[in-house]
Amino acid sequence: MRVGGLISIAAALALGAVAVAAVRGRLAETPAAAPAVVGVVVAKVPLPFGGRIAREQLELVPWPADHLPAGAFTTIEQVVESGGDRVAMRPIAANEPLLADKVSSPGGRATLSTIVGVEMRAVTIRVNDVLGVAGFVLPGDRVDILLTRGTPGQEDGTTDLLLQNVRVLGIDQEASEKKDKPQVARAVTLEVRPDEAQKLTLAGSVGTLSLALRNAFDGEPGMARTVRLIDLKSTAPAETPRRSGGIVILRGMKSETVTIRGGE
Repeated sequence: MRVGGLISIAAALALGAVAVAAVRGRLAETPAAAPAVVGVVVAKVPLPFGGRIAREQLELVPWPADHLPAGAFTTIEQVVESGGDRVAMRPIAANEPLLADKVSSPGGRATLSTIVGVEMRAVTIRVNDVLGVAGFVLPGDRVDILLTRGTPGQEDGTTDLLLQNVRVLGIDQEASEKKDKPQVARAVTLEVRPDEAQKLTLAGSVGTLSLALRNAFDGEPGMARTVRLIDLKSTAPAETPRRSGGIVILRGMKSETVTIRGGE
């Protein structure tokens, strides 16, 4: 190949490299397209369960269009439109988006049925200031239900762990989970399955129901057995040393030690 031809090819390659570098430089200088945003209605202040929603409690904030929450409102007018005020169907925190399933329809009202889970039921049981854990059970807490039966003063008394890890929906007429002060309750409304609702109704007619407050993060079932009067003894009878030759015999609530002599 002639020298002139080699020079021409080299020049062409050099020009091509310069062109590619120039294109890459221009692409690098081109700013990336900004993501599309839309307005989303959020709560400007905390909204309690059952509270009516006013325009001054809301604000519009920018939100990525490709991450729009399902049921979000994109204008404040959609929330405060004519036809009556909407109310919060559950507590809504400040800066939390308002969603269709968290607020009522225009002119609607908050009802307990809106916070009962699918295929669940709300059942109310009567308690007093002691059986209601001294008023420290609040809406949103989890409790175990205890059933106590038997004739007072007799030895047939028993207590069973009837239900475990049950969500409290309301205390008397209060259903807001924002409530944080204890109150003496006369009735507690619980969220249970249909078969558990039957058990609670029957149990309330044959014995006394009481509550045991659970740790908020403990959802594991506990051991359940029937507790009888004999289990109320402060300590189990101590095992008698072999050298004494004695055994302990329980008769009702009383214990008696009997000495066993050699050969007996």
